Amino acid sequence: MSSRHTILGGSCGYDGATGPGPDFPSEEAVEIGRTDGNGARSRSLAPVLSPSRIGDVNRSRVLQALCDLGPLSRADLARMAGVPRATISGIVRPLLESKLIEEGQPDRHRNRVGKPGRPLWFRSKAGLSGAVALRGDTCETALVSARGEILADHAADLSDPADPKAVLRDILGGLSRVLPSPRPDILGIGVAVPGVCDTAGGRVIGSSQIPGLTGFRLAAALGRRLGASVLIDNDCRAQALGEKWFGEGRGVGTFAAIQTGHGLGVGLVMNGQVFRGEDGRVGEIGHVPVVPGGARCRCGLRGCWETIATLPWVRSEARRRGLPGAARMDARALTALARSGSRDARALLDRYADHLAIGLALLMQLVNPRRLILHGDAGGGGEDLRRRIEERTRARALPYLRAGVDVVLSRLDQQATLLGSAGLVLSETFNLAT
Repeated sequence: MSSRHTILGGSCGYDGATGPGPDFPSEEAVEIGRTDGNGARSRSLAPVLSPSRIGDVNRSRVLQALCDLGPLSRADLARMAGVPRATISGIVRPLLESKLIEEGQPDRHRNRVGKPGRPLWFRSKAGLSGAVALRGDTCETALVSARGEILADHAADLSDPADPKAVLRDILGGLSRVLPSPRPDILGIGVAVPGVCDTAGGRVIGSSQIPGLTGFRLAAALGRRLGASVLIDNDCRAQALGEKWFGEGRGVGTFAAIQTGHGLGVGLVMNGQVFRGEDGRVGEIGHVPVVPGGARCRCGLRGCWETIATLPWVRSEARRRGLPGAARMDARALTALARSGSRDARALLDRYADHLAIGLALLMQLVNPRRLILHGDAGGGGEDLRRRIEERTRARALPYLRAGVDVVLSRLDQQATLLGSAGLVLSETFNLAT
């Protein structure tokens, strides 16, 4: 599935490194079709863009392609856009002069006629952002480059998750440890919050893990103290954005990033954009009821997916089966026990995989993501658990969807959330699709 973004009647699309690429509009007005009140198509002129605005749009399209697909040469970009290479050179020249991007060494191993191209990519330590990832009891902060390099990071316990002023102090304290003094030219600060976020208003609508932030205008409070632009989003959506820019989601139009462990959450990227819904109140797939009359969930509902596919359930089942270390059981320990020959551990591992597959199959039926990226506890189970989950997801998916099921373990894992926080800033600064 490809992602398409309309620009003055044109579009840019991508689907991996071989798909069509960005369109670069000319300075001329473009005729577009409009529909009148009777549904008939009429012809009219789109507003004429100024040369400077056209330059902004073209710059964004180049940076979008680099973020989506990785290093690309001028020839690659020209071929994808269907424009002369000289046009691309004119667009990238200011980016090179500003030292945001650089040219790498030519790839002489590519089977291509003519002079080998020099890949364009973000400069090391350029496009710096501050990144914050809040978890139930910790605050992680980092300084991140546009390449996705974590140049400095710090983690500390939250002093009081119920007190917004204390959480604010913790965030500021963490950022002071990773942003050098004097502060470098940073593009902004991105914050990932475990809860429902109004991204446009910069407000946390609700967070059961950090109750002090409920109703708190976090972006404005941080922005006043830091003198910088601050953006916030839900942690699972930030995780998906991290995968889109820097991980297993790069070049994949539609995919899901799934957080496993003490809870279940999903960040969904559809047609190249993170799906947020109208007010950010989406992604709570862990609270979809899957067991009629099942156990009561911490959310108040019964039979939620979380009640049968998270660590509390695994540990309860491990105790019932008399497995050693049940109180601290996780996917890593359970997989090790299964490998050692424990039939009870192997049976529980199979059930854990099957219960995770219930929600993943639901995602497949709803939106058919090209890839399902697992984070958190499931990663500890390695290939043994990944294979079981993929097999059981395929078994639960409709026949015509099974071949497309691609379950992978995130190589970024929990770093994806920090990188996604930086991705919020990059996307806003350079007008990229999020």
